[in-house]
Parts: sequence; C-alpha cells; structure tokens
Amino acid sequence: MAHQYFASAPHFRPYRWAAPEFQVGLQPIKPRDWLLIDDNYAEFMCAKRRRLSSSPELFYRTLPDSLGAQRELRRMVIAHLLEEHGAVFTISNGTLRCAGGDHPWDPNDESIEPLRQLSDFVQEDFMLVEELDGRQTITAAANAYSSSGRLVASVGHNVGWAHDPVPDLTPTLGSRIDRILASIHVNAPCARFNWQLTPVSSIFFPADPRSENNAALRAVSAQLSKDPSLAPSLLHMRVERQTLRRLPESGAVAFSIHTYSDPLSSLLNDPAALQALRSLIRDYPAKRLQYTEMDGVQAAVVAWLETQSGLSE
Repeated sequence: MAHQYFASAPHFRPYRWAAPEFQVGLQPIKPRDWLLIDDNYAEFMCAKRRRLSSSPELFYRTLPDSLGAQRELRRMVIAHLLEEHGAVFTISNGTLRCAGGDHPWDPNDESIEPLRQLSDFVQEDFMLVEELDGRQTITAAANAYSSSGRLVASVGHNVGWAHDPVPDLTPTLGSRIDRILASIHVNAPCARFNWQLTPVSSIFFPADPRSENNAALRAVSAQLSKDPSLAPSLLHMRVERQTLRRLPESGAVAFSIHTYSDPLSSLLNDPAALQALRSLIRDYPAKRLQYTEMDGVQAAVVAWLETQSGLSE
C-alpha cells in the first residue's frame, strides 16, 4: 500500500504503487497516524522556524475568517501530540514543551495566529479549506516546504485554482476532488502522496522553487546524458505525505503536508521500487514530465534504471 511505512529511509515509497496518469490515491489512515515526528525533529524545526520568520510573506497567509478553524486545529494538534507523542510533548501550567527543546508555547497566546504558532512545533505544513459564501475556499496556509509556491498564493481561492498549473487535473478530476473534500469525515483522516525526482537535496526548496529546481535539473542533465550511472548520486526522491481531516466544530478540512527527501541511491536495495520507477518515468505523459520538470533527465534515469538488476526488457 502507498502509505506503508518502511523502517529504513525512504520511509514512504509511493512510486511503488503509483500510475503514470495522475490519481488522487486517497487512502484511510488511523487517527493515531495523523501527524508524524521524525528522528531529526529538532534540527528540522530550527530550520523551519528560521524560514517562516525570515520570509513570512512567501510561506504564510491567512484570511480573518479562518481564525476559528485555526484555533480548533491547534487544539486538535496539541491533543494529538500529547496522546500519540507523549514522550516528546508535555503540557504543564498551560505551557506546551518539547523534550530537548527550549521553545515553550502558550496555546492561549492571542498575540500570534494559531496556525503560525503550531507551525513552530509540528513538522507538517497545514492548509485550511472552508465553505465561504457557498464555495469551498482555501482560508489559511503555512507552507515552509513549498515546492511550487502555489499553496500560499491560493489563499482566498478555491482548490481548483490551486491545481490550475497541473496539466489536465482540474478538467479531468476537479469535480471528483470537490466531492472528496465534501466527503471527508470527522475522525476518519485520509492520506495521499506526491513524489518527484530533483537535484535539490533540501526538504526546503528555494524561494523561487520552480525556476531554481528547473535550473538545477538543467545543470545535471548534461552530466547524466554523458554518464547515466551518476543518477543515484545526483538526484533525490522528494515525497510529500499529505493528509486530510475534517474539523468537527468549524467543518473545515485540514490538509497537511510532511515532506521527505532521500538520495536516489537509498533505493539501491529495493528492486521493486526501482522497477516501478523505471515504468513510471518511462511511461509518464509528456505534459506531466514537463510539469514535474523531470523531462530533461527522463532518458538518462530510465537508462540507469535499466542497468539495475536486469530491469531492461
């Protein structure tokens, strides 16, 4: 299953079960698995806080109408952390603390927006979708990972607007995505995944993610064309674990993103993943390759994959 957790990195390998055509791929998860904490939590959160503080206009945006849902989301996140990650998080005298950390948080602090505050202590990024004036609207987003910059820009728009750059997605699956959002139930969270190959190793993409990722891909494509065996050392697998959960009081849908980045070489001991990747990248529609910016390295990556464990046909 796409949400299977592997003990060794990469912890999630959705490309093992993916198809060349875009799929929603939503699967139920247990409430206890809603939010995850990685071994590098402390280091990661320091980097995330710096990013959000240094350029909030790029990575954070909300509508005033979202405050109620923000507060509800913060309460749910804190309750989840205390119940499922009690070895890491504790609360005493109204102050939330993280083991080994020096950043206490007051959940009743009204000087900071709830979504901005919880972005300082959970690895997930969050987006809120609420019904405003009869339409499903993105009312808040914190997206420090940002691989496109589109999520934060989508605040005030509907989900279809957020998906407009994805080739053929809204015309083919837009109505289904709207129905799925409407059908998300309280206490029945779901998860899905996105993935891409990129030379950018950091979980935190540059401030202008699409152009800088494209430039990085152009820089390595010449090397890979000459020597495809460099692929596992030059490219990384970037995976987004996305969850959706209905908030019971506001009715908002909380959409979370937890991003992972691992070198392509980390899959050398997983022939099933390599075979699946070969088929996917070889058979991807041209528009999808161009959107994910993998078109420039497609031939070289497929050539390398076909040298692994006799994958060539």
